[in-house]
Amino acid sequence: MMKIYNAIFLFCVFLVTLLSASIMLWSQPITGDLTRISAYPERWFGWNDAQQNIPIITNSARTDKKRHLLVVGDSFSEAGHWQAYLGEKYSFSFIHNGKTTLSKIISTIDREKPDAVIIEAAERAFPDMYGTGSTFMNSDGHCDSFALNSENETATTSFKAIDNITTLHQFPPMERKTFPTEGKSISEGFHAMKIWAKSITSPRKRKAKTLAITRNDLFSNQRNNQILLLSRDFLLYDSADEKSVTTIRCSMQKTADVLSQKNIPYVLLAIPDKTTAYQPYLADEAIRKRPALINRLHVNQIPHGIDMLPPIQAMAAAGHKDIYLPDDTHWGYKGFQLAAALIAMELDTQWLTAHD
Repeated sequence: MMKIYNAIFLFCVFLVTLLSASIMLWSQPITGDLTRISAYPERWFGWNDAQQNIPIITNSARTDKKRHLLVVGDSFSEAGHWQAYLGEKYSFSFIHNGKTTLSKIISTIDREKPDAVIIEAAERAFPDMYGTGSTFMNSDGHCDSFALNSENETATTSFKAIDNITTLHQFPPMERKTFPTEGKSISEGFHAMKIWAKSITSPRKRKAKTLAITRNDLFSNQRNNQILLLSRDFLLYDSADEKSVTTIRCSMQKTADVLSQKNIPYVLLAIPDKTTAYQPYLADEAIRKRPALINRLHVNQIPHGIDMLPPIQAMAAAGHKDIYLPDDTHWGYKGFQLAAALIAMELDTQWLTAHD
């Protein structure tokens, strides 16, 4: 009897392993954060055009030969990729914006005396970081209104940055793995099987979703007539009322005011969600016409504020593929290059002005 039970157990283990291995081989090794949390295989949404093998420079030692930047940001900065493109000029220290407050940042500036500060946030994080009840602001951030001027809002985010990308250091090309090289990758097949099963039983709880797009040259994935998106992208799960927009904008302005009092260069970098970046190409008219939060904040009118949406959309319109990776919420190397160029331009302008 014991032998029968053992045989049944081993057969079940073999069956699950075989099924997992088959799914892994078909769906390909999972590399994107969106393919990892969704029921969509890497085979469909994995990038196929070569990327650059960017090193990670999140924290680096201070030296007398380089200016030091204090970076406060989210996963776009925690990856350390845009910093790598500026690694020949700067050293870096990183603090996650969800684990600190503006008052702590000011204390860090006073204590560590960085040469400049970069505060970065993605669009979907704006309400938590700058809205009512924000722990980062350590206040309700309330104000009644904010003034806009008639200046060209793209002045700070000059499209010269797109041309300046070619002057940055280029890293070796990297191909995406489409075949598993390790036996432990079988667990990815088991993971995919669990995700697919969960998506069948609870389809409304999917953390990622696909939408049709009107162009097939925006991404290098197999299903390039679709875009894979995080369900929490701001356009997909909410829209802010005017009071919320005012609070967020006023909090960003307050952040700029507090940093300006420290008399060091700084940048407020605003990154659009993937949905917003490709909004003009969404086939769904209702979402395509929905007002984007980042557009309503007029970040470029905040001193040293950089709204990355206009240059990103300009690059997409010019035919650049994989600015955002098709299997990920984050950029491909072109997006990180653009961020590096924009930050470098803004800091150079401030240092030049300081020496005049």
